Amino acid sequence: MTDSDAPAPPPRPAARGLLLRRPSTRGRWAPAIRAGAALAISSSILLACGFGHDSLLAALGVFAALYGEGRPYRFRWKAVLTAGSLLLAAAALFGLWGSAIGPLASIPQMIGVVAGLTVFTAVTVFVTSALRLGPPGPYFFVLVSGIGGLVGQHGVPIDHLALFVATGVVVALAMSMAAALWRPHGPETAATIAAVTAAERYLAENADAAPAARHGVALSTLRAWSVLHDAAATDTELAQRLWTSHQKIHGAEVATFVVPLPRPSILRRLQSASRLGSHATISALRASSAAAIAGTIAVVSGLGRPDWAVLGAALVLQMGPDRVHGTVRGVHRVAGTVVGVGLFAGLYALDLPIAALLAVLTVLNVLIELTISTNYAIAVMLITPLSLLIGGPSTPLAEQVRDRVLETVLGVGVALITAWLLLPRAHRRTLRDADAAALAAGRHLVDDGAANPVDSPEMRVDRRDLQWQLLEAELAATDSACDDPDWARAYWPEHARVRDLGYEVLGACWRTPLGLPIDAQTRAHLTERIG
Repeated sequence: MTDSDAPAPPPRPAARGLLLRRPSTRGRWAPAIRAGAALAISSSILLACGFGHDSLLAALGVFAALYGEGRPYRFRWKAVLTAGSLLLAAAALFGLWGSAIGPLASIPQMIGVVAGLTVFTAVTVFVTSALRLGPPGPYFFVLVSGIGGLVGQHGVPIDHLALFVATGVVVALAMSMAAALWRPHGPETAATIAAVTAAERYLAENADAAPAARHGVALSTLRAWSVLHDAAATDTELAQRLWTSHQKIHGAEVATFVVPLPRPSILRRLQSASRLGSHATISALRASSAAAIAGTIAVVSGLGRPDWAVLGAALVLQMGPDRVHGTVRGVHRVAGTVVGVGLFAGLYALDLPIAALLAVLTVLNVLIELTISTNYAIAVMLITPLSLLIGGPSTPLAEQVRDRVLETVLGVGVALITAWLLLPRAHRRTLRDADAAALAAGRHLVDDGAANPVDSPEMRVDRRDLQWQLLEAELAATDSACDDPDWARAYWPEHARVRDLGYEVLGACWRTPLGLPIDAQTRAHLTERIG
């Protein structure tokens, strides 16, 4: 094989394309309208009960709806309720902390709050990364914690704060589940169609010429199977379609329908990510380090909202150690904040009545949902006035605008320095460890396949775990290709070997008749290649 024929990593994405990415609203209107309606209804209920401006704090609970989107209704209520309970707990905990220290808190007391936010950032970043929850990630948990602490400092009673957040959660839950009345199988249908479409495109574009594209197919297929499991729909026509597509990818012709296992359990995923060099661990370490430094500098500098500096750091680093995309998120954060505080200043100057302000915030919440997963700059531009209007202290406007911009620049600056200087070569270890784990999983599967039928409970777990490790390795490889192209180019043939071998092992399982172990000749070939 010549150097030109050697497997090569994908090119580093162009910064211009990432910075100027056009937001897509495709498939986002329904959840966006639900999010806006949840804020309008929950805040209106509280406003009718006489809570005035504080009614807008229901938005802290409405954010729970974001964590249920795309999930089947049988499981969605659990996701929204879990996220809502965590948001409520975070707001109440930091609200109590804020009320204890009061509006005239000392520097040591405020550094203590920063320490609490730092620990919370570390935990939420690690958990969301380990579980691979995707957008919106931990950001809104940290946002709610900061606002909870702020309003607690400035006199909002904790029982009222808890009531406001709980009202938002309950209404968000009702709105999230409403579509089940007229489209009960919408989420699993969408996930299955997406996976089948990805598989058909992969096969049509000559699969042998683009083995790396198999990662995207595997990711969408695993997600579809997991959604079908969550929906208790693994014996439906949708599952049969996905099964047929799955077989085509592996060149298999097994007539009996045996459903693959879904993603590993929460505990298994957390344990898998607990390695020192894992994607989740590195992400949490960098995010919490940046949060601690930025928040402490903000306190010592006398800025009014150290939590805003923490938020700036968390937003840049929350999705992982990919420094190129992190830098783009940082630029988006600063640009979005600058424009957002301008919008806030305009709304502040208008001094709108509560009903009109609620209408504005409802529109902002709709637009946030439309843009949060495709363009951070626009989403942050909208989140900024919303968060300042629902949780801003009664300080002069010029001071608020100045402090928000300075705190954002501080948080983003510290985050970018941390991303590039703290463990700068961690991605190399992460990828090597992930590839080694995938090889070990493949070896274990082949060994078990000597005696166990490919459809036995043991082998189904082995197959699921190998698939999960291959996805972990590809995630690490993508980070390396962005962060360290020269090293990734030199290492890529080994990663490609592991990736291709892993899918060959899985393909061998799919092609083996059910009720039988992997044949001896195939096992010998795979064992020799694994080494």
